[in-house]
Amino acid sequence: MTRTVVSVSGPPGAGKSTLVHALAGTMGGVVVEYDDYEVITSWPPDRVIAWLDADAPLEEVIAPGLYDSLMAKTGLVFLETPFGRACPQTGGLITTSIWLECPNDVALARKISSLATLDLENKEFAAFMLGWLQAYDAFTRRALAVQRERVKPTADLCIGVETNPNEVLSRVILSLKKV
Repeated sequence: MTRTVVSVSGPPGAGKSTLVHALAGTMGGVVVEYDDYEVITSWPPDRVIAWLDADAPLEEVIAPGLYDSLMAKTGLVFLETPFGRACPQTGGLITTSIWLECPNDVALARKISSLATLDLENKEFAAFMLGWLQAYDAFTRRALAVQRERVKPTADLCIGVETNPNEVLSRVILSLKKV
């Protein structure tokens, strides 16, 4: 059986995970989430800044096991990934690439809202959230710019996500049926 990989990319908070799960629930298929394999969020800030200063080589952002996981799937696969086709490791497996266009301020507000619903008594979580927010000026804004410059141009479909999530889902399904 063949494999059809539909990637959904965009900044953190754009709704990638929400959309891939809605697509799988509506169209059938399986979801593979990049976050289950990535290691860049474990990098110390100095390493991320050095990576950005070195022109952000995407081949250094590995996700151990992601390629093998995708290769093991058949049928319709929805891949939640920040890098889409721009990812040297998995880009060649992607059949259709979708970019979710979301302004940085909206994405940041959504990400904070989703994080705020987690266990607020958890000290580790509080430290993570504080570190994430403090890193925004140091490197997150730069990383988002790199993502838009390299990933968005590789997408087959760019869709704004400031509308109702059901409308986004309907537009993506309609576009996928045309492919």
